[in-house]
Amino acid sequence: MTMETTGGAVIAQTLARLGVKDVFALHGGHLDAFLVACPDENIRLIDFRHEASAGHAADAYARSSEAGFGVCVITAGPGFTNAITPITSAYVDAIPTLFIVGSPPLREVETNPLQGGFDQIAVAAPITKWAHRVTNTERIPDLIEKAVRIATSGRPGPVLLDIPIDVMFMPVRQAMFPVGSRPVVTDQPAPSRSAVTQALESLRNAERPLIIAGGGAVFSRCSSSIQRFAEVSGVPVAANSMARGILPESHPQYVGGIAGVGGAVARGNPPDVVIMAGARAGMFLGGRSGSIIPNDAIVIQIDVDGSEIGRLRPVDQSIIADCNEAFEAFADEAQDLQWPDRTSWLETLQAGRYPYEPIFGEAPKETRPGVLHPYHAVKAAMDALNEDTVVIMDGGESAGWAAVNVRSAGPGLCMANGYLGCLGISQGFAIGSAIANPDRSVAIFSGDGAFGFNLQELDTMVRHELPIVAIVLNNACWAISRTGQDIVFGENRRSIVGLSSTSYDQVAVALGGAGETVTTYERIAPAVKEALASRIPTCINLIVDADVVNPAISNMVGDPSIPDEIMIPYYENIPT
Repeated sequence: MTMETTGGAVIAQTLARLGVKDVFALHGGHLDAFLVACPDENIRLIDFRHEASAGHAADAYARSSEAGFGVCVITAGPGFTNAITPITSAYVDAIPTLFIVGSPPLREVETNPLQGGFDQIAVAAPITKWAHRVTNTERIPDLIEKAVRIATSGRPGPVLLDIPIDVMFMPVRQAMFPVGSRPVVTDQPAPSRSAVTQALESLRNAERPLIIAGGGAVFSRCSSSIQRFAEVSGVPVAANSMARGILPESHPQYVGGIAGVGGAVARGNPPDVVIMAGARAGMFLGGRSGSIIPNDAIVIQIDVDGSEIGRLRPVDQSIIADCNEAFEAFADEAQDLQWPDRTSWLETLQAGRYPYEPIFGEAPKETRPGVLHPYHAVKAAMDALNEDTVVIMDGGESAGWAAVNVRSAGPGLCMANGYLGCLGISQGFAIGSAIANPDRSVAIFSGDGAFGFNLQELDTMVRHELPIVAIVLNNACWAISRTGQDIVFGENRRSIVGLSSTSYDQVAVALGGAGETVTTYERIAPAVKEALASRIPTCINLIVDADVVNPAISNMVGDPSIPDEIMIPYYENIPT
């Protein structure tokens, strides 16, 4: 490195040596020394109209790319505060992302400088695995390498480096701790032989065994090993919303999302031995209700993070290990064992894979002239997608309609709102996915409320020529909130849950893309197929009926008639 090399250039050089090819960003003067150096290192900058979307894009890139982590670079002050939501979302969903944020000069601390006056590290610390301020140029390489290693090892998560503008622009003589051509890889923990034997014995003795895969399974890259084990043992595999596509949709042992499991439990056919494979207990697995994992089931939990073991209920066997290492060991030992025939149990789970078809299958596809039934509208649009399309689901009720019809192209290629319940993720997720998967199309299924959060990113899609089709379920309201208010307070008490029937498609056209409002069932599939074939960013505005309520939403809100309980919508009721 010469005297002319700046701190910003060293950041670009270090990221390139660590294999980074794409960075999601929004311009800010604090970042210029880095931004202008990126072309020299063959780093592509994908620039956004809002930092929140840039952060969500890095999140989706981490999930869907071979890189294994995403990078978002944003400016100081409001740039950083705009990114707090995607940082927090990545934290609660355990997504490995590196956020690099600018800040005012170190020499101007406590001078009321531009875009300063508060401690960005103190704000970031509770919502990251690690947050650190870089105070000299010589430490840039090893601190970036350390940040990537922290983000991707153990339980993944976001990390943040605050790099003041004077460090960015300062000339560099040499790096104090140079890094190699790739980050230091931490060896993944494997299960003991006795743990493997015990788990397999429980599965062999079970009548209705089940593997539920979660986000930990996706980031351990365990699709091949879990498939090998499922084929040897015959044990069915389901996926929570973080792990859709962990096995191919058509695989005999794959039973899709957990909706079918919940249906089996409700019909009196509950699983009796459950492996939680990188799947965390909580809202995505029915909480404490026992509606997905029965309270009397034997539970074997595999997780790289020991703090997740036994959350909400005791488990019968704890395996603190990487999911891929665990299923490689399971498959190796299972091939020498005799396994029961699971055909009947698989058929039970497969029968409930599409739970809304018995409810809405015979309903009119158009509830009245010019208004579509949401279940049929989403199903028709989903059926029109190419098999390799990445699917992003965003919203409350709208995401629920999409989730019961979705077919994933593979692990990390189907994404939805996570534990943060953050609406407006779809544009950023779609852009990050399109950059990570240039040979695939990307489809958004979003409610009109959620889509409005980051509508401006249609411009980003157009500028970067990304083949994204945004399918908006437009019912002119915040549907999940409207339903909740109706159930709890009565229909005459609705408050700020209405929206206009906006022509979102025309916004896309105005920003250089394509769009169409669709009001008839017959036009849905052709509109989607034409949009996919064009590879032009397109918004399809589906006018759907707000009065058709998704059953899952009613279940989430709860039943106000239950005696001796205080109703708490979306959470557990409180006994009086």
